[in-house]
This record gives sequence, C-alpha cells and structure tokens, in this order.
Amino acid sequence: TVNGLSVDDEDIVAFDGTNFSLYFDGSDVGLSGFTIDAFAIISDTEILISFTKAGSVPGISGTVDDSDIVKFDETLGSFTLYFDGSDVGLASGGEDVDSVELLPEGTLLLSTTGTFKTNGLSGRDEDILAFTPSSLGDTTVGSWALYFDGSDVALSGRGEDVDGLAVSGGNIYLSTSGNFSTSGLSGADEDVFVCNTPDIGTNTLCSSFTLLFDGSAYGLGDNDIIAFDLP
Repeated sequence: TVNGLSVDDEDIVAFDGTNFSLYFDGSDVGLSGFTIDAFAIISDTEILISFTKAGSVPGISGTVDDSDIVKFDETLGSFTLYFDGSDVGLASGGEDVDSVELLPEGTLLLSTTGTFKTNGLSGRDEDILAFTPSSLGDTTVGSWALYFDGSDVALSGRGEDVDGLAVSGGNIYLSTSGNFSTSGLSGADEDVFVCNTPDIGTNTLCSSFTLLFDGSAYGLGDNDIIAFDLP
C-alpha cells in the first residue's frame, strides 16, 4: 500500500511528484501471479515488460522466460513476444532481464540479475548491455555491446545490482537492488539516482551523481523499486 493506494507486483504505479496512481493493472490482462521486474513505456499505448520467472502469458504460445521481453498493446489488449533472450545467448539462471530501456534509434538497453556471457561479451549485474536488433520477436537477432560498466563508477558491491533503468536528456537514471554508494552519493533500493553526462562503454564515466527520487520520503522505505521509467 502506497499512500492509500493498494497495488500488486504485477502492477505499475505512476507518480506525478506528489501523488501515486495506478498506471497498469496487470491482473486485468491476465498477469496475476507474475512479478514485473522490468518495463519501458514506449508509446501512449505500448509497454515493454519482463518478469521475474517463466510462465504463460495470454496470447503468446509457449513459455515466456525471465530473459524475454513482451510487448503489451493497450489498443489491441494483447501481448506479443518482443525479445527472445535465448535466441541471443541469454539462457542461464543469472541472465534474467531485470531492467529495460528502448532508445529512440531502436537500441535496446538491458541489465540482468546476475553475471552474463553472450556472444563473447561478459559482465555483471551492475552493468548495462546494449542490443542492436536486426530482427525482433520470435526470431531475435542482433549484436551486443557494453553500454555501462558499473564497476567503473564504483557500483560493484553487494546490493548494487542495477535493477531499474531509464535514459533521458543524455543522462542515465538508475535504481539498485540494495544500498548503493558512489562518488559522494549514497542511497537505498527505493531510490532513483542519476549518472549525469556519462561517457558510455567499456570506460564508463559520470560527471557526477545526483539523487532524483528519495523513496523513503514518500513512504517507500520498506519497498524496493525493481523497475521504473520516465515520462
């Protein structure tokens, strides 16, 4: 319950700077029993979503894995498979997708719950991968690159798994699975912080870190923000 609003872990909550409201009710579209651990709002009617565990998603044949991403189209009221992680090397237990962002040019940014190794590229849960697709959906094909190396900016400790991600105005917005401390800024898993004017890639730099959202100030001290997006 957030400020009187009761939600489940298959829901998405909106925050306008003062008030919380229900943005997406997962139970209305057959997601009861799922936990959303990554999402990106890509249009007024479309959301990319990944889950903490494998399961059967309405309208999609076969099992959707925790390394997959589905797209929900509100206009059609249906789900489709957007990204098949196993097609491009995400198949182990630690390669659960736990954050996602779609860049304007079509690059898909992802992070994972644990270490990953795909097509010669390896990293840890504090890193962010960039996937450039040539095909999406049931046959996912594309190339990988390292977008953000968390250990370069002192995100390498226990609990500093990146589990929330957005990019806006050239800055990278992050949340972690536990407490974090980096370059003069520290916080907890209910917070969102900013890597300002970053140099991305294998030598990641942030000009500074700032706090965007202090979850404890809004009653979220006992909660972990496990996914978020920006308008």
